[in-house]
Amino acid sequence: MYFKEMDIDQRTKKALKERGFQKATEVQESAIPWAMKGDVIVQAKTGSGKTLAFLIPIFEKIKGNENDAIILVPTRELAQQVEKEAKAIAKHHGIRTVAIYGGVSMDAQVKALPAGVIVGTPGRVMDLMRRKHLDLSKTKIFVLDEADRMLDMGFIDDIRWILSKTNPNRRMMLFSATMPPEIQRLARRYMKKPKNILLSEDSISPDAIKQYYVECTERTKMNKLVGLLREDPGKYLIFCNTKVRVQSLAKRLRGQGFPAHEIHGDMRQGSRTRVMNDFKAGKVNILIATDVASRGIDVHGITHVVNYDVPRYPKDYVHRIGRTGRMDRDGKAITFVTPEDDEFLRRIEEYMERRIKRMDIEDGRVEEKEDYRRYADVYGMVHVRFTLATEAGEWDIVREAEKNGIAEDSIGKIDIHGKRGTMKVHYRHADKIAKIPLFEEFKIQRGS
Repeated sequence: MYFKEMDIDQRTKKALKERGFQKATEVQESAIPWAMKGDVIVQAKTGSGKTLAFLIPIFEKIKGNENDAIILVPTRELAQQVEKEAKAIAKHHGIRTVAIYGGVSMDAQVKALPAGVIVGTPGRVMDLMRRKHLDLSKTKIFVLDEADRMLDMGFIDDIRWILSKTNPNRRMMLFSATMPPEIQRLARRYMKKPKNILLSEDSISPDAIKQYYVECTERTKMNKLVGLLREDPGKYLIFCNTKVRVQSLAKRLRGQGFPAHEIHGDMRQGSRTRVMNDFKAGKVNILIATDVASRGIDVHGITHVVNYDVPRYPKDYVHRIGRTGRMDRDGKAITFVTPEDDEFLRRIEEYMERRIKRMDIEDGRVEEKEDYRRYADVYGMVHVRFTLATEAGEWDIVREAEKNGIAEDSIGKIDIHGKRGTMKVHYRHADKIAKIPLFEEFKIQRGS
């Protein structure tokens, strides 16, 4: 069905047309008519277009009075995205919207209240309610978006507290990819004879997402990733299991000439917002994230999801790769698997009830760039301690160094005592020290 054929306000139709939305998705066509009549529970997979499925009924039913509608979402990124869509419709109705979430000053959000439509995260909503800045006693519509993820993130008690303070006559819409027992109990307690619309769980369509795994070791993983990025360009969302890994991988990729950005829990909200806006706008085509930081990322056009680290839980795998292959577009999901990860891959395949195909990637040439000037002394020389793999003298080292691109005039004093020794090399050639085959091991020290 096309939106122009729906029995909805002309102002809403105009807003949808401006945003380029013409044809309703399955979840929109199924949920909107029922949501305009009463409470609904909608189970639909991630990326199915559910945001408009609850926004359109909201603007059909409210007049824009104080705190008429509130939409609870699990993350600040999702709060920003939903409020952006709400604002695009609200301006045609003359209704104010506001997004409220943690990680930023409360002052600006307090000044923006009350508003006709509020989009917020549970923690900040509770905080504002307790401080008497937010009153939901007259709220007409209450929406829970991504309810199962809020359960996973430990928000269920916060949601119960917020619901207990709202208008008992309000309408309610609950959207979730899965329906765990806790969400079902919540619905039974707070909803009035809801219409259940079961479309699909947050599962993966084999036709929409092509899934592969790549065999590697920790040493070859970076080479495989670089090879993939060079062979198959696109819009990449890359997952690591920790923020330290995210930071390290982003730095290494930038060193290889890939303009990779990162998003993790330690970043200021302003920085996170800028990175997300650049990723959405296509100014950045490689984003590296942790599971927690990525929750709520809903960016159209992601062509590849890469699990640089295998997720420890199959459900996280589903959430990760569901960021591509959205809205009937194809996508690829590639998981790098070391020998230590075999068990986790097997669990994912059992959970998915399908085998994931193996992919071979030609290793990319990785040249780690290090600025050795920070190790150099006042003469530009880097001090190196080494252990020899075999017996060798000073001129043996000089000859091997020259063979590997270190000019003799860039080599300083060499001292050898048995199999151990020291030497000086100009910082411009310090990256070539590793190529000298006579060295079993070496360590670069800061010069004085």
